[in-house]
Amino acid sequence: MNPIDNFILLNSLSKVGPITSKRLLEHFKGNVAGIFNAGNNELSKINGVGSKIIASIKNPKNEEWLLSEIKKINKRNISFLIQTELPELLLEIYDPPIGLYVDGNIPKLPFVAIVGTRNPTMYGERQARLMAAQLTQAGFCVVSGMARGIDTAAHEGALEAGGPTVAVLGSGIDIVYPPENLGLYRRIVKNGAVVSEFPFGRKPDRITFPMRNRIVSGMSQAVLVIESAASGGSLITSQLAADQGRTVFAVPGRIDQPSSAGCHKIIREGATLVRGVSDIIEDLRPYMNDTQDILNFESNKNTISESKTVNYQLSRIESSILNHLKEGDQLSVDELCGALSLSISEVMSAITLLELNKYLRKNPNGKFESL
Repeated sequence: MNPIDNFILLNSLSKVGPITSKRLLEHFKGNVAGIFNAGNNELSKINGVGSKIIASIKNPKNEEWLLSEIKKINKRNISFLIQTELPELLLEIYDPPIGLYVDGNIPKLPFVAIVGTRNPTMYGERQARLMAAQLTQAGFCVVSGMARGIDTAAHEGALEAGGPTVAVLGSGIDIVYPPENLGLYRRIVKNGAVVSEFPFGRKPDRITFPMRNRIVSGMSQAVLVIESAASGGSLITSQLAADQGRTVFAVPGRIDQPSSAGCHKIIREGATLVRGVSDIIEDLRPYMNDTQDILNFESNKNTISESKTVNYQLSRIESSILNHLKEGDQLSVDELCGALSLSISEVMSAITLLELNKYLRKNPNGKFESL
């Protein structure tokens, strides 16, 4: 077996996680072949290596599994990057991955992670897209987990700004989760990368997601949290980032929105409050690759929006509706009719035009929120 094959096999072994793998590699001075060639007595001298791990290393079915895995890698035309090929920051964490399956190409740029709830408000989704786009213009690569909600919005914002983005999966690279993001997956690999440390066929579960999160934060200079409940994966990622010595940013929200509770919690605990991407740029300026990136950002930061229709003239009723929604309020048609003393037909007509021209959208709860 060549060195890459040995890393692929080591990465797949049951009972052998990143920390045990790290101890094995340290003991054998980075010679991964030495792990598989060593005798049982030699392996048992390593802290944390017991009979079950030794049995996994010596499993006679390992070679058959490896041949099958290599065929899958070649068929999908993806790469397996060993540790020396991974982003440098990722190797500094306590439990770095043995390697990563990579579909596409990981850009050589500074990384900023954007994470948040799977059920964002329109405000949160809009901020994720906007900040991802602005960070991309400033010369950063946005990293996220390709989950529903904020993750998806962050990837899309980066792509819409013309830049690369990296998605870290909590499953094997052949399993797109959530399945509706298959199209997003394909767009990402054309201008960035989808990566995973898990072998083909590994389904996402409560173990894989926290492991995914440590890679999202570990490869990034900073983590930005946009909307999070009082508990959940986003707060786990922010805690991992803090433990890894990364800067943690958070976007504040309304105090009566449950989706803002997590951000408010970590801001009280020391995360940096973000009023806009300029706050992030100021803190991360030393990581920017080129002065021109900063100039591009400063000249363009006010031009990125939700692509409202150019030159569209708002009517009096449309302006009144937007004024009632400008503070982030969510109102139903009946509530708008009552507030404006207008008929349902007048309000519905105005709402239809506002939706078409990207000024507002309808929430799943039936209420409308401005963009």
